[in-house]
Amino acid sequence: MSAELLSDDRNYVFIESTSLQLRKILELIAYLSILANGDKLNSKERGDYHAKNIIENLAKKATLFYPFPSHIIPPEESSGEPILIPIGYANALSQSEFSAMYQLCGNILHSQHPLKCDVDIENVITKNKQTLRKLKQLLSYHTVGIKKEEDKYTFLHVEIDFSNSENTRASTIREYNSRIFSERQLLDIFQHGLGAVCS
Repeated sequence: MSAELLSDDRNYVFIESTSLQLRKILELIAYLSILANGDKLNSKERGDYHAKNIIENLAKKATLFYPFPSHIIPPEESSGEPILIPIGYANALSQSEFSAMYQLCGNILHSQHPLKCDVDIENVITKNKQTLRKLKQLLSYHTVGIKKEEDKYTFLHVEIDFSNSENTRASTIREYNSRIFSERQLLDIFQHGLGAVCS
Protein backbone atom coordinates (compact mmCIF):
# COMPACT_ATOMS: atom_id res chain seq x y z
CA MET A 1 0.00 0.00 0.00
CA SER A 2 2.76 2.41 0.92
CA ALA A 3 4.68 1.66 -2.25
CA GLU A 4 1.58 2.20 -4.38
CA LEU A 5 0.78 5.52 -2.75
CA LEU A 6 4.36 6.70 -3.16
CA SER A 7 4.57 5.53 -6.78
CA ASP A 8 1.97 8.08 -7.91
CA ASP A 9 4.29 11.03 -7.22
CA ARG A 10 7.14 11.97 -9.55
CA ASN A 11 9.19 13.62 -6.82
CA TYR A 12 12.61 11.94 -6.64
CA VAL A 13 12.30 11.27 -2.89
CA PHE A 14 9.01 9.45 -3.53
CA ILE A 15 10.58 7.47 -6.39
CA GLU A 16 13.41 6.41 -4.06
CA SER A 17 10.90 5.55 -1.34
CA THR A 18 8.89 3.38 -3.73
CA SER A 19 12.09 1.57 -4.75
CA LEU A 20 12.99 1.05 -1.09
CA GLN A 21 9.59 -0.51 -0.30
CA LEU A 22 9.85 -2.74 -3.39
CA ARG A 23 13.34 -3.87 -2.45
CA LYS A 24 12.16 -4.77 1.06
CA ILE A 25 9.28 -6.83 -0.37
CA LEU A 26 11.71 -8.66 -2.68
CA GLU A 27 14.01 -9.31 0.27
CA LEU A 28 11.13 -10.81 2.27
CA ILE A 29 10.33 -13.19 -0.60
CA ALA A 30 13.99 -14.24 -0.74
CA TYR A 31 14.26 -14.70 3.04
CA LEU A 32 11.07 -16.79 3.15
CA SER A 33 12.52 -18.92 0.35
CA ILE A 34 15.52 -19.60 2.61
CA LEU A 35 13.24 -20.68 5.45
CA ALA A 36 11.50 -23.20 3.21
CA ASN A 37 14.71 -24.45 1.55
CA GLY A 38 17.49 -23.81 4.05
CA ASP A 39 18.69 -27.40 3.83
CA LYS A 40 19.76 -26.83 0.22
CA LEU A 41 22.12 -23.95 1.07
CA ASN A 42 25.40 -23.87 2.94
CA SER A 43 25.77 -21.70 6.07
CA LYS A 44 27.25 -18.77 4.14
CA GLU A 45 24.41 -18.83 1.59
CA ARG A 46 21.78 -19.09 4.35
CA GLY A 47 23.24 -15.97 5.96
CA ASP A 48 23.27 -13.92 2.75
CA TYR A 49 21.25 -10.70 2.87
CA HIS A 50 21.40 -9.91 -0.87
CA ALA A 51 18.06 -11.07 -2.31
CA LYS A 52 19.32 -11.44 -5.88
CA ASN A 53 22.14 -13.74 -4.69
CA ILE A 54 19.72 -15.79 -2.59
CA ILE A 55 17.33 -16.37 -5.50
CA GLU A 56 20.18 -17.20 -7.88
CA ASN A 57 21.79 -19.63 -5.39
CA LEU A 58 18.47 -21.38 -4.79
CA ALA A 59 17.83 -21.60 -8.54
CA LYS A 60 21.05 -23.64 -8.87
CA LYS A 61 20.20 -26.02 -6.02
CA ALA A 62 16.42 -26.31 -5.79
CA THR A 63 13.85 -27.37 -8.36
CA LEU A 64 11.03 -25.42 -6.71
CA PHE A 65 11.42 -22.62 -4.20
CA TYR A 66 9.89 -19.48 -5.71
CA PRO A 67 6.17 -18.61 -5.25
CA PHE A 68 4.13 -20.33 -7.97
CA PRO A 69 1.01 -18.37 -9.05
CA SER A 70 -1.84 -20.85 -8.77
CA HIS A 71 -5.26 -21.65 -7.38
CA ILE A 72 -6.01 -24.71 -5.30
CA ILE A 73 -9.53 -26.08 -5.26
CA PRO A 74 -10.00 -27.74 -1.86
CA PRO A 75 -11.48 -31.23 -1.69
CA GLU A 76 -15.22 -31.50 -1.11
CA GLU A 77 -14.76 -34.39 1.31
CA SER A 78 -12.10 -35.09 3.90
CA SER A 79 -10.93 -38.10 1.90
CA GLY A 80 -10.89 -36.13 -1.35
CA GLU A 81 -7.93 -34.44 -2.96
CA PRO A 82 -7.41 -30.79 -3.92
CA ILE A 83 -6.59 -29.73 -7.46
CA LEU A 84 -3.78 -27.30 -8.27
CA ILE A 85 -4.49 -24.96 -11.20
CA PRO A 86 -1.44 -23.01 -12.50
CA ILE A 87 -1.91 -19.32 -13.29
CA GLY A 88 1.61 -18.84 -14.64
CA TYR A 89 3.93 -15.85 -14.71
CA ALA A 90 2.49 -13.89 -17.66
CA ASN A 91 1.16 -11.26 -15.22
CA ALA A 92 3.21 -12.18 -12.15
CA LEU A 93 6.80 -11.39 -11.22
CA SER A 94 9.08 -14.14 -12.54
CA GLN A 95 12.46 -15.11 -11.09
CA SER A 96 14.36 -13.27 -13.83
CA GLU A 97 12.23 -10.14 -13.33
CA PHE A 98 12.85 -10.45 -9.58
CA SER A 99 16.63 -10.28 -10.07
CA ALA A 100 16.47 -7.42 -12.56
CA MET A 101 14.14 -5.38 -10.36
CA TYR A 102 16.21 -5.94 -7.24
CA GLN A 103 19.23 -4.60 -9.12
CA LEU A 104 17.30 -1.57 -10.40
CA CYS A 105 16.03 -0.74 -6.91
CA GLY A 106 19.61 -0.86 -5.65
CA ASN A 107 20.72 1.52 -8.41
CA ILE A 108 18.10 4.04 -7.27
CA LEU A 109 18.84 3.71 -3.57
CA HIS A 110 22.60 4.22 -3.92
CA SER A 111 24.10 7.59 -4.77
CA GLN A 112 24.74 8.01 -8.47
CA HIS A 113 28.36 7.61 -9.52
CA PRO A 114 29.44 10.85 -11.24
CA LEU A 115 31.36 9.03 -14.01
CA LYS A 116 28.58 6.56 -14.87
CA CYS A 117 25.40 7.02 -16.87
CA ASP A 118 22.46 8.61 -15.11
CA VAL A 119 19.53 6.39 -14.22
CA ASP A 120 16.55 6.79 -16.54
CA ILE A 121 13.95 8.06 -14.05
CA GLU A 122 11.02 7.62 -16.45
CA ASN A 123 12.00 3.99 -16.86
CA VAL A 124 12.23 3.57 -13.07
CA ILE A 125 8.74 5.04 -12.56
CA THR A 126 7.30 2.68 -15.17
CA LYS A 127 9.19 -0.35 -13.82
CA ASN A 128 8.16 0.40 -10.23
CA LYS A 129 4.47 0.46 -11.20
CA GLN A 130 4.78 -2.69 -13.32
CA THR A 131 6.59 -4.51 -10.53
CA LEU A 132 4.00 -3.53 -7.92
CA ARG A 133 1.25 -4.90 -10.16
CA LYS A 134 3.19 -8.10 -10.85
CA LEU A 135 4.08 -8.61 -7.18
CA LYS A 136 0.42 -8.39 -6.23
CA GLN A 137 -0.42 -10.96 -8.89
CA LEU A 138 2.41 -13.21 -7.71
CA LEU A 139 1.40 -13.10 -4.05
CA SER A 140 -2.40 -12.97 -4.33
CA TYR A 141 -2.68 -16.72 -5.03
CA HIS A 142 0.48 -18.76 -4.85
CA THR A 143 1.73 -22.17 -3.84
CA VAL A 144 5.12 -23.22 -2.54
CA GLY A 145 6.36 -26.80 -2.53
CA ILE A 146 8.29 -27.76 0.61
CA LYS A 147 10.25 -30.89 1.41
CA LYS A 148 9.13 -32.05 4.86
CA GLU A 149 11.39 -35.07 5.14
CA GLU A 150 13.15 -37.53 2.88
CA ASP A 151 10.82 -38.35 -0.04
CA LYS A 152 7.87 -36.45 1.40
CA TYR A 153 6.59 -33.08 0.18
CA THR A 154 3.86 -30.69 1.15
CA PHE A 155 2.14 -27.74 -0.52
CA LEU A 156 1.65 -24.41 1.20
CA HIS A 157 -1.06 -22.42 -0.57
CA VAL A 158 -1.30 -18.71 0.26
CA GLU A 159 -4.06 -16.24 -0.58
CA ILE A 160 -3.67 -12.50 0.07
CA ASP A 161 -6.39 -9.96 -0.66
CA PHE A 162 -4.84 -6.62 -1.66
CA SER A 163 -8.17 -4.81 -2.18
CA ASN A 164 -7.76 -2.72 1.02
CA SER A 165 -11.45 -2.11 1.60
CA GLU A 166 -13.99 -2.99 4.28
CA ASN A 167 -14.64 -6.23 2.36
CA THR A 168 -10.98 -7.30 2.34
CA ARG A 169 -10.63 -10.99 3.17
CA ALA A 170 -8.11 -12.15 5.74
CA SER A 171 -4.95 -13.69 4.31
CA THR A 172 -4.81 -17.47 4.50
CA ILE A 173 -2.13 -20.16 4.44
CA ARG A 174 -3.23 -23.76 3.98
CA GLU A 175 -1.04 -26.84 4.02
CA TYR A 176 -1.78 -29.81 1.79
CA ASN A 177 0.21 -32.96 2.39
CA SER A 178 0.99 -34.77 -0.82
CA ARG A 179 1.75 -38.16 -2.23
CA ILE A 180 4.79 -36.71 -3.95
CA PHE A 181 8.14 -38.45 -3.56
CA SER A 182 10.48 -36.34 -5.69
CA GLU A 183 10.96 -32.75 -6.78
CA ARG A 184 10.52 -33.89 -10.38
CA GLN A 185 6.96 -35.02 -9.60
CA LEU A 186 6.28 -31.72 -7.85
CA LEU A 187 7.66 -29.78 -10.81
CA ASP A 188 5.46 -31.71 -13.24
CA ILE A 189 2.40 -30.86 -11.17
CA PHE A 190 3.33 -27.18 -10.97
CA GLN A 191 3.99 -26.99 -14.70
CA HIS A 192 0.97 -28.95 -15.89
CA GLY A 193 -1.59 -28.42 -13.16
CA LEU A 194 -2.38 -32.07 -12.61
CA GLY A 195 -4.97 -32.80 -9.98
CA ALA A 196 -5.26 -35.80 -7.72
CA VAL A 197 -1.87 -35.28 -6.11
CA CYS A 198 -2.63 -34.23 -2.57
CA SER A 199 -4.27 -35.77 0.43
